[in-house]
Amino acid sequence: MVFKIAMILDALSDGRWHNIAGLAKKLKLAGHEVEERLELLNKFELVKIDGEDREVKINKDFQKLSELSTI
Repeated sequence: MVFKIAMILDALSDGRWHNIAGLAKKLKLAGHEVEERLELLNKFELVKIDGEDREVKINKDFQKLSELSTI
């Protein structure tokens, strides 16, 4: 599970909005797997989900923190 979450966060690291279905396809994961992990990340406010457009992006504060961890 942790590996898949890391894959998702890496794909979102550019800070842009991503279509959830497109993200699942890009990562070669089942849509329900991506949805479940995004809901968990959203619960802890690490990502923002636009339910109407079915898009997701990384939370800006978390993005800054994760950028610091690569230094």
